[in-house]
Amino acid sequence: MRISTSEFLLGSLADMMNQESNVNALNQQIASGQTMQSALDNPAGAGAALSLQGQINHLSVDSANAQSGVQSIENSLGSLQSVSTILAQIKTTAIQAANGTISDDDRHALAATVQSALQQLVQVGNTQSSDGQYLFGGSRTASAPFAIQPSGQVVFTGDGGASSLEIAPSLAVPVTLSGQGIFMNIPGGNGSFSVAASGSNTGHAYAVAGGVTSASQLQAEQLAGTQFVVTFGAASPNGSMAYSVTSGTGSPGAAGFTASSGIVASGSFAPGAGLTIGGMDVGINGTPAAGDSFVVAPSQNVSVFQILQSLQTTLAMPGGATSAISQQQIQNVLAELESAQTSVLGAQATLGGNLSNIQSVQAQDTATSTQAQAQLSGLQSANLPQVLTNYNEGIVSLQASEQAFARIQNLSLFSVIGP
Repeated sequence: MRISTSEFLLGSLADMMNQESNVNALNQQIASGQTMQSALDNPAGAGAALSLQGQINHLSVDSANAQSGVQSIENSLGSLQSVSTILAQIKTTAIQAANGTISDDDRHALAATVQSALQQLVQVGNTQSSDGQYLFGGSRTASAPFAIQPSGQVVFTGDGGASSLEIAPSLAVPVTLSGQGIFMNIPGGNGSFSVAASGSNTGHAYAVAGGVTSASQLQAEQLAGTQFVVTFGAASPNGSMAYSVTSGTGSPGAAGFTASSGIVASGSFAPGAGLTIGGMDVGINGTPAAGDSFVVAPSQNVSVFQILQSLQTTLAMPGGATSAISQQQIQNVLAELESAQTSVLGAQATLGGNLSNIQSVQAQDTATSTQAQAQLSGLQSANLPQVLTNYNEGIVSLQASEQAFARIQNLSLFSVIGP
């Protein structure tokens, strides 16, 4: 096969152009640090890089959500710790108030302390996050959930929902808790049942809600709305007193109360002893007078604000230091403060668990993102030492080709045979 000079020159020119194109591509890789300047360079690699970049972007959004959730939970936990501190202080105040030797002036000073604590609780309940959202409003985060009415009553205007954030595909974690469950729905009494003294009592006794002796019986009474009234009779010569227990539904002492079962228990009572009523153990401290009565009923929800207001009212009672009615109210407050503290501890445990879940997912997201970025870098990033070597070799090869082409281009028979 014969190859003409023109064919040889055209082939050499095409080879030089390919070499020049390769050198230019290597130069672009050096300038950008990327191996793929366009999808045409490596269609399969470009598709993989696009998928990896999408994964990294999604993980970045999830990570930002998780960090925001961590901040919200930490703010809520800080606020709940403030609530725990306030409740502990109020418990100390109630114990001081139960001391029968303090003066009315001291009790009034303690009442002022309780009023201040009440206002602090409202402020804590209206805590906002860094972005202005109210932490304890449930899903209603744009307005303050707690407000003090002109009557002094504290109302909750939020709802029972919670704010959640997606921290991974199909995984949303609550980052707030509604103040309804934390502040408003506190089981009264000891959390299972409560006791209350009649306002007409004249003796020196108060009742204390003890333990539950039959959970199934108490549950049945809760479902039926059953309440019990314990009434004491006159003391016998030996010092014991007769008592009777009446059960019914409705509010004892009110027109709606129905003593459907009549007298369900009776007997002799020795001052300082306890009574077991409907699966509930009730302690009677002190000596009741004839005609004194106490109401025993399954717990009804109260708010933490009502607990403090009840203590404040009790402290304002004249002569309350030695009043059995006052002692009864203080004992009830102490029991309900225990329930309130349990409610706060439960909320802290829930938020702590959510925080742990978020931090665990954060660690997984970070590891996955790091791995995806390494894979993307492997697809896109140029190996600069190797690229520089190839570039230098390409330059030398191109220059040699150009010199050879120039010499061949100038060759002819006439330049050989001379004039």
